[in-house]
Order: sequence, then C-alpha cells, then structure tokens
Amino acid sequence: MSEDDQPLLDLAFADGAIEFVADDAQGNRPRPVRVVDHSLQPSQANIAAFWSKVVKSPTCWYWVGAISAPDGYGRFNFQRGNRQRTMLAHRFSVELEHGPLEAGVVCEHKCNEPLCVRVGPAHLVQSTHSENVRYAIALGRLSGHALLDGQGRTRYERSLAIREALRDGYDEQALLRAKTDPGQWQQTLF
Repeated sequence: MSEDDQPLLDLAFADGAIEFVADDAQGNRPRPVRVVDHSLQPSQANIAAFWSKVVKSPTCWYWVGAISAPDGYGRFNFQRGNRQRTMLAHRFSVELEHGPLEAGVVCEHKCNEPLCVRVGPAHLVQSTHSENVRYAIALGRLSGHALLDGQGRTRYERSLAIREALRDGYDEQALLRAKTDPGQWQQTLF
C-alpha cells in the first residue's frame, strides 16, 4: 500500500455493518458491487480531498462539495479499492478533531449554518438529538416548515446558492447575496 492508502490517524471510526450495494437495482445487467464500509478510515489523501472542498471565511468554514437534498447538508465520500464511505461533511470534520463519536452523538451547528465544518464552541459541537432539536426550536428554525430558510427557499436551494457563491473562493458580497436573496421567482409587493 502507498502512503496515501494508509489511514492518516488511527481514528477507529465506529464499526458498522458492511452493506453490499449493487448499482443496478433491477438486476438487468450484472454490475460490480461496491462495499459501503462504515468502518473505513480516511487516508491522508482522503483528508486532503476533504479540506480542498472547504472555503474559510472569517466566521464559518463552508463546505463546497456535494450537498444532499432535501436537508442542505454537505456530504463527503471517500473510498479505497471497492470500499467506500459517505458521511455528513460536518460530522467528518468533528471526528477528525475529536475522534470517533459514540452512538447517539450528533454534531450541532451553533452557528446555524448547515454547510459549516468549523469545529469549536461557536460553530460545531457534540450534542444529542434532543438538545439539537431544543436549540433549533429556541432559535425558530423548527417553526413552520423545518427545511425552509427565512427567504422562502429550501435549505437545499440555499446551500446550493452558497456553494455557487464560493466556487472561486471567499467573496463576502457574493456570500451575503447567496444567504439573503430569495431568487428571481420572488415578486415584490408593490
């Protein structure tokens, strides 16, 4: 194995069942099977690939890689050979900082930015699901539709707009527009 194939740290990510996922669900053509391995540890190359998809602002560190729908959170996939693992980008960041998280531990965004991967008391902290929900309710994030931002867009649409705004690096004005512009479909009242 090359150095890039070796896990950088012995993080001992939580073991989980290995799933065998066929690419063709209808079985029309035989396809290679990929192994989804929840115990796969990231290599130095995987970690470098992760950080290459992060744009740092003076406050949040924004994930600009894959984004899942409908929740608008970042997703990070890494693989070696026929084994792969996909994680929430913010959880990957927390596990890099603190090591593997125990079952039932979630990563809470104190900054209220689903794309933030900055670990720290003002951004990402370890929490429980119930504490995370309480915090979201206290801030009004769960009043009404849980996946809408205050501009009438879904969190997914907002996250896509932020990713596009930061495509070429940090741009304060572009980021502000992406966070606050409801889009061309929004008509004025008068």
